[in-house]
Amino acid sequence: MVNSGRANPVTHKTFKDKQGRIWDVWQVHPSAAERRFFQRRVDDEVRSDEPERRTGLDRRTGELRDPRAHVAAEFAYGWLCFETAGEKRRLAPVPEGWDRADDETIEQWCCVAKPAVRRKTGEIRGTGGAEKLG
Repeated sequence: MVNSGRANPVTHKTFKDKQGRIWDVWQVHPSAAERRFFQRRVDDEVRSDEPERRTGLDRRTGELRDPRAHVAAEFAYGWLCFETAGEKRRLAPVPEGWDRADDETIEQWCCVAKPAVRRKTGEIRGTGGAEKLG
């Protein structure tokens, strides 16, 4: 296990698994924009009597897709990322005290973490590559 030796909480660790592979582990904190996995706007019939502040075209109905990366609901509050040569996995929710856990415990979490599938540039999430941007 490696850490920076600073007084700050550990943000990165490494461990060697039973097969001898070296893994990097770190916690990911998605931004507020990435956590927008559901519609938060209110329907017109539910609105109060306040006048509409926006003008112009409704941006949500255009052909352009939202450039922000959206995360699945299970990862909305962060995850642990495990990475070794040619493989990446994610574990959510983040286990309490992960930064103080021993290598054996971290390896157990790595074993149950979900593989992170790498998409080719331009692929749309959830389509298996059937659709492309642009």
